[in-house]
Amino acid sequence: MRTDEREDIIASMKLFIDSMARAKSDSSYFKWAAISLHSATQSIMAFHLGFGNDLLVMSQEDAEAWLAAHHANTEYPETQMDSFLNLYKKIKKHEILGYKFTPKGQEGSSIKKLNILRNEFIHFMPKGWSIEIAYMLEIFADCLNIIKGIGSGSVSGRWEDEAQAENFNSLVTESTEKVHGYANH
Repeated sequence: MRTDEREDIIASMKLFIDSMARAKSDSSYFKWAAISLHSATQSIMAFHLGFGNDLLVMSQEDAEAWLAAHHANTEYPETQMDSFLNLYKKIKKHEILGYKFTPKGQEGSSIKKLNILRNEFIHFMPKGWSIEIAYMLEIFADCLNIIKGIGSGSVSGRWEDEAQAENFNSLVTESTEKVHGYANH
């Protein structure tokens, strides 16, 4: 298997679409929709920030350690991607190729809620838990708007080829239709 942030965006969007289709008959698939949408959102934020400078994708501590090693001409340290919410702060702060994300409406609140949902689903403690479907659909719609905004901004010309760009755009459209279609279900 070979992947990168571009392919991860696409694979995560496909899983989101599949999960939303399955959620119509089994609401447990909303878990996987939230997890896959979180993955797609994280990957597109990293794709935006990582254009020629992965330092923005790293945590501050890792970036400083990497720079210190670079300046000292020593072995580079292992690094990790910054947290989801820190990546979100960075896409609002840093302009890449003339694009800086500016949230609209409740997008900032929704991305935080998506992160909470994903963390609760991944690190699920034994408990009873009821989640309003309309609540999740609002979060999904806002986060898809973030993906669409970044996708039409700095990353629009950075896909491997035209087919990959068209695939991404098609997946964003289909994802949005699935969310709105479920809302009208």
